[in-house]
Amino acid sequence: MVATSTFRIGIIGAGGIAGAHVASATETGGAVEVVAVADPVEASREKLASQTGAEGFQDAGALIDRAKDLGLGGVVVCTPPSARLDIVERALKAGLPVLCEKPLAHTLADAKRVAELGAAHPKTPAFVAYCHRFAPAVTEMARQIESGRLGTVTRFENVFACDLPGHKDKWFSDLTLAGGGAFIDMGSHSVDLLAFLLGRGEIVGAVTDRAWPGRAETSATVLLKVPSPVRPNIRKGVAAVIESGWAESSRFTLTVVGTNGLLHYDYEKPTELVFKDLVGQAEVSPIETHGVRFRLQLEAFARAAMGGEPGCLSTFADGVHAAEVVDRAGGSSNLL
Repeated sequence: MVATSTFRIGIIGAGGIAGAHVASATETGGAVEVVAVADPVEASREKLASQTGAEGFQDAGALIDRAKDLGLGGVVVCTPPSARLDIVERALKAGLPVLCEKPLAHTLADAKRVAELGAAHPKTPAFVAYCHRFAPAVTEMARQIESGRLGTVTRFENVFACDLPGHKDKWFSDLTLAGGGAFIDMGSHSVDLLAFLLGRGEIVGAVTDRAWPGRAETSATVLLKVPSPVRPNIRKGVAAVIESGWAESSRFTLTVVGTNGLLHYDYEKPTELVFKDLVGQAEVSPIETHGVRFRLQLEAFARAAMGGEPGCLSTFADGVHAAEVVDRAGGSSNLL
């Protein structure tokens, strides 16, 4: 990223995902700097503050109140989903651009309220951190779909699953804090990937499973269709299958199938993008690793916050769409 001055950010919520944003800021080579961290848990707050030299705050409000003194250009909200509405409202009222971690909120109602806040402050850039849009393999898939290499796209397949036993006793699986389990966590990324690559999906049905009694779902298999494709060479009503899991073997794959062949990306083979034709002949192309996606997303946020184009950043409206699909999946587990 080429910048005339350093873009200074505050991070609100110092859990695991905040570490990814801190690392991505470091990777910008000084273009983005973390100068403030807020978290009520002192150990978490001090850990990130010591890594970055940032000033620590016990709560988000105190950080936002000091935004001008700190020269903040924006905030990255990394709290549990149930805490985001009030924080986003306070940041937008202060004129601070917001990059809010996904999902936008823990309920559809709150996601809509967050989007309404964004609409009420149109001059303050605000986005949802659906980082997979910035994976180089994903942007290359979009290019090849538009070029017609796949012919007409007929199916989207995405699996984000692994074994996360520690989630059983954390807020991630607490419905009151997270709003769902594997599907709102991992599957909302998939819903947004579908919207970005092919178009917004309408849910047809879902089957979920709960391996942890009293907690949110640990797996979800969801079928959608796309009535209005956003790119050329995509069949109207194209099918999408999304699989999300927290208690199973690791699979992180994205496949787009067309009448002339398919494109396949395995996140566990991060520098390979595979095209396979109809007779099974595979062509493997080198691609930049998906590990750069957080940096590219943060750089795009910095550009947008400073008056530039947002690129492919997810909007609050995109966040509401993902919330609508998640909400519908939770009420349709017996459709299939």
